[in-house]
Amino acid sequence: MNNDPLHGVKLEDILVQLEKKLGWAKMGELLNIKCFINNPRLKSSLTFLRKTEWARKKVEILYLKTFFKNHPATKGLILNFIEQKNNTGGPGPKKPEAFKWPKQ
Repeated sequence: MNNDPLHGVKLEDILVQLEKKLGWAKMGELLNIKCFINNPRLKSSLTFLRKTEWARKKVEILYLKTFFKNHPATKGLILNFIEQKNNTGGPGPKKPEAFKWPKQ
């Protein structure tokens, strides 16, 4: 038996349940994700979240906090998401330095 409340739950189901409980405006306010703020639609939100791991994790955490806050595995899952973010969310590739004219 799997103790993970996200096990087997589709992203679409997560969004539908959150939208019914909170609405697009509240989701946009809580998560600050544009697909929930500007002309929110299920299809476009799913497309964005499937491509954008950080946004999907925010949605999954909101889902866990909204529907499973008393579930014994929730705290561990959220901490795991945060740890993954901290391990992979470091600074990106170094930006090239601005062009400088050679000294003559």
